[in-house]
Amino acid sequence: MTGREREIGERFAAARLWAAARAPYLTSALFALQPLVHDTAPPRPSADEHGNVHLDPAATLPVPELGWWLLHHVGHVLRDHHTRARPYEETALRWAQAADAEINDDLARLDAVPADAITPDTLGLPDGLLAERYAELLDLIDVPPGLAPCAPPPFTGPESMTSLERELLARAVAAEIDARGTAPGGWRRWAEAVLRPEVDWRARLARLVRRGLAQASGRVDYSHRRPSRRASAAPSIVLPALVRPLPRVAVLVDTSGSVARTALERALTELDGILRATGHQWVDVTCCDTQAYPAQRVRSAAQVKLAGGGGTDLRPGFEAAAPGADLLVVLTDGNTPWPDRRPRPQVVVCLFGTGPEPPPWAHTVRVTEGSAA
Repeated sequence: MTGREREIGERFAAARLWAAARAPYLTSALFALQPLVHDTAPPRPSADEHGNVHLDPAATLPVPELGWWLLHHVGHVLRDHHTRARPYEETALRWAQAADAEINDDLARLDAVPADAITPDTLGLPDGLLAERYAELLDLIDVPPGLAPCAPPPFTGPESMTSLERELLARAVAAEIDARGTAPGGWRRWAEAVLRPEVDWRARLARLVRRGLAQASGRVDYSHRRPSRRASAAPSIVLPALVRPLPRVAVLVDTSGSVARTALERALTELDGILRATGHQWVDVTCCDTQAYPAQRVRSAAQVKLAGGGGTDLRPGFEAAAPGADLLVVLTDGNTPWPDRRPRPQVVVCLFGTGPEPPPWAHTVRVTEGSAA
């Protein structure tokens, strides 16, 4: 080890202690970081997904500023920003700015904040949001010039932490934050999500709809629209072929006064995207409060006109919507009488609020409000 490498190692150790003193709930994560000194490192510290902190041997950052960057990079590693970045490969700069903003809203309160650090305030955006939300907002504003995010270097080894070790570390840090109760709001929300994760209702809805469509598409019938390739004993006779028609989807919308229109519109929009992804060009939508209104055949959720607003009894809606459907998606708060018998189609219920559970023959998705972090 050269004298320069020893000096960098000592500054790194001092910076880690500085950081641990200001964020003791992150101590175990700070001491899991491993310094890598090499000439190809960027001027300011950066970290890869395995917890290696890449340091430029020519850089001479003061200990407090280096400590601030260590806290910053611990945030990237623990919040799994490297994995969450995958959908943003074509807009990597936007994602990097958004990820920095998610972390630095808490760090902006510390001393030694670097002048070029990206925070929600420097972007003109509110605190306390997820990087994914910041990325959406960055599409709508003009980002001030000169705000360069920290660019994680490509991983070249060694693998100081495996993915399993990072997950275990994240759980340990989350438990420490939960026990102390003194961490900033962003870290407390992150710890809550790690220790008591909420099921993503959108992902569950997509899985259940695709499963229902797959089960319905297993039904086949004979049709002369596509002649069979099998030869007939009589050449003049055209045999029908087996066909698998696209399953028919119906949507039953609870439009009683107890269900918020914004919640219904949000669920309809989500369902719209799922059905388009499965090849459906239209869907039949039936609104119902205590009576079933005429079905609307629409090509997008925006075309649905919500009718009703009285009491709640979805049984007429089931009678109207179920007979011709292979999959029936019901949007309701659950405060309704249910059919006595299981309907013919597969039934998926999007349940709003804390209403009672539907009958066991229905697959249920509880629709929750999005949370910030």
